[in-house]
Amino acid sequence: MVAKKTRTARRTLKRVNVKRPLDTGETIETLEERLVSTPTPKGGPEPRTTFQLERNRIKVAGRAFQWRIPKRNQLPSDDHIFTLARALQRGDKLPPILVFVVGEDFYVVDGHHRLAAYDTLGWKKTITAEVFVGNLRDAERAALRGNNRDKLPLTPEDRTEAAWRLVRQKNERDSIKTIMEDTGASKGSVNNMRAALAKLEEQGHTADDIKGFSWSTARRKAENTPEDKDHGDWIEAEAQKLVDDILRYKLGARLTKNPDVTAVALLKLNPALPEALMAEWAPEPAFDPNDESEDMPF
Repeated sequence: MVAKKTRTARRTLKRVNVKRPLDTGETIETLEERLVSTPTPKGGPEPRTTFQLERNRIKVAGRAFQWRIPKRNQLPSDDHIFTLARALQRGDKLPPILVFVVGEDFYVVDGHHRLAAYDTLGWKKTITAEVFVGNLRDAERAALRGNNRDKLPLTPEDRTEAAWRLVRQKNERDSIKTIMEDTGASKGSVNNMRAALAKLEEQGHTADDIKGFSWSTARRKAENTPEDKDHGDWIEAEAQKLVDDILRYKLGARLTKNPDVTAVALLKLNPALPEALMAEWAPEPAFDPNDESEDMPF
């Protein structure tokens, strides 16, 4: 008698199953210190070649390599992770994640959503990876460029904060043009940030102080605007409350599943709302590589 083959039931994957990797909380500065005190072991994977990496060797340091604002753009981000996880479940292969080596650890430079998809699916096999070529600061910038090319683009707010982060770093290789190219921010925005940075320094704020300022806070302090008049911070706080309510009532999936239905629903709520939203979401002016006015290095 021939024994019957049994099939293992495939796990039903739902959007609520989305998981995100734990973050070490490390910064570029702490990783730089580790590089000095912990040399990279010899005999590791060669740069520019793909290799198979155990999941427990992969770490996430969002403060170093993630340029999206934490807890913002959460709904489309979850949708993107869910889509990638379902592709894995179908047997599709995802592109290699890009990692930077620190000691015996491998930090994700590009591929945070892919790693989250592996975790969401409960992936037990090795993960295809590629080692970044360059130093730590180059890897930090590569993470930004990778996000700009990702299928889930940076939001305007992400791009603004990314530009402010680059401005306050005062990297000698940066100019207005390179910051515009890397973040998509407009020339006017970058100029305003550079002027605000100079004012903050004149006011006696230290580099560590400024590092902790969002662009909204930095602009307010540079202009000596009273805190209760900071409309940008108020908008941020109120928007987060709305996101929390949407998640609490589990409306996120319904809002993102059929954008055409959502558009009609918003029109029914308020006929002027769609036009107002389009105005808010209008992109920054396109970067003009031939416009070199005011393009001076730090």
